[in-house]
Amino acid sequence: MQVLRNLSGNVKTNRANRSAPHRCPCASRRIVRVMASEENGTSIKRATYAELESMKVDLSAFPSCQFFSVDAIVRPWRLPFVVSKLASSGIRGMTTQDVRGVGMQGGLRERYAGTEFSDTDLVSKAKINVVVARTQVELVSRIIAASAYTGEIGDGKIFIHPVADVIRIRTAETGAVAEHMEGGMEDMRASLEDK
Repeated sequence: MQVLRNLSGNVKTNRANRSAPHRCPCASRRIVRVMASEENGTSIKRATYAELESMKVDLSAFPSCQFFSVDAIVRPWRLPFVVSKLASSGIRGMTTQDVRGVGMQGGLRERYAGTEFSDTDLVSKAKINVVVARTQVELVSRIIAASAYTGEIGDGKIFIHPVADVIRIRTAETGAVAEHMEGGMEDMRASLEDK
């Protein structure tokens, strides 16, 4: 860089020889969205509401199991819809938590100075856990699937696990008595049958 002094003695640089302006290292930081698409080999299939509302759950691998845990990973902004729909159907006992994960949807990757960091590759999701009797598994799965559905990649998944037993800590009740909640689905059905 050539330094010149003007008549008043001030230092002036020659613009023709000036190098590229100095940039803060954080200026090269970018967030890249990783998406599943037809181009990268992922096929995109969309279910219809009719398919979701009539889906079957195969529990034949556990013929003697009375209780099942239905775990669903859904979009966080769909959680209120799912919880509301479950509650209006008489499912009151559930646990939710914020989780992060990555699947077909992909995620965000932070790139700094040409290097990708995979620790931000996880997408925020909500997890719902409901333990129900064998007879309620299919209905609960249908409700969750239909209320979490948007038709886009990233709607989530439902996992169904066998539960050996249920114990209510306050009363030490076990089995069906412990799983039953007053005002729950079974009570709602009974009150409708009485009318």
